[in-house]
Amino acid sequence: MKSAFMRITATAIAAMLIMILSVFAFPASTKAQESVSTGGTVRVSTFSTSFATSSESRAHNVMLAASNFVWREVKAGEELSFNGIVGVRSEERGYKIAHVINNGEYVEGVGGGVCQVSSTLYCAWIRAGLGVKSVRGHSLPSSYCEMSQDATVSEAIDLVIVNDCGSAVFINAYTVNRKLIFEIYGTPPQYEIKLHTQILGTIPAGEDIEYVDSLPDGSDYKVITKPKDGYRTCLIADYCKDGEVVESKVLRNDIYRPTDKKILMVAD
Repeated sequence: MKSAFMRITATAIAAMLIMILSVFAFPASTKAQESVSTGGTVRVSTFSTSFATSSESRAHNVMLAASNFVWREVKAGEELSFNGIVGVRSEERGYKIAHVINNGEYVEGVGGGVCQVSSTLYCAWIRAGLGVKSVRGHSLPSSYCEMSQDATVSEAIDLVIVNDCGSAVFINAYTVNRKLIFEIYGTPPQYEIKLHTQILGTIPAGEDIEYVDSLPDGSDYKVITKPKDGYRTCLIADYCKDGEVVESKVLRNDIYRPTDKKILMVAD
């Protein structure tokens, strides 16, 4: 009975939090819309990711974390900490248990799915040509964005972005049909920015054999984890004007671990 009550309470708190955040977002929304109507602010970039295949718990976490970025203003020269804005991911604050990547493995953890929000924000932000102070990729490739375009977050790892364009920028996040969308509004950029991930090398997967006395199906061996190669990658930004590349920059380098083939084998 106590456990059920705690689950109901956590759900109620999450719903109230989303409603409160929406209410507080109205002033920023009005300011941004006024700026757009006067022609001073335009949508500079947008990026979306899908969580269509996510569990209900993970989808809930994505929407709850994204609610913190409804028409949020980032002033000129201001740094924005993802962890500082979203806060601690805990059951008391309405977050649920779902899959997270931890040390190269998928495990259950409170707040699973929040990294999709930080990654989608990051992808929209860099496409607007804005600065990033701190970003780190996952230990494994993500399913919702390309390698070197993800941004993992945890208690110890933060995504910190910087508004270095000289004028205010607005972030707007929302979800439609299990699609997470981030939009960046600001002054029109000087260049069109095109991003692409380059694979620098492959890290071959290994093989991990665990010997057991017997297997339930009577076989001699069983593959329980399929092998996946790892990669060394980098993210390249092309700055274009009138359809021509003016400059190219490497924004970051990453290493994604391989997943070894794991076999259960009956000992002789």
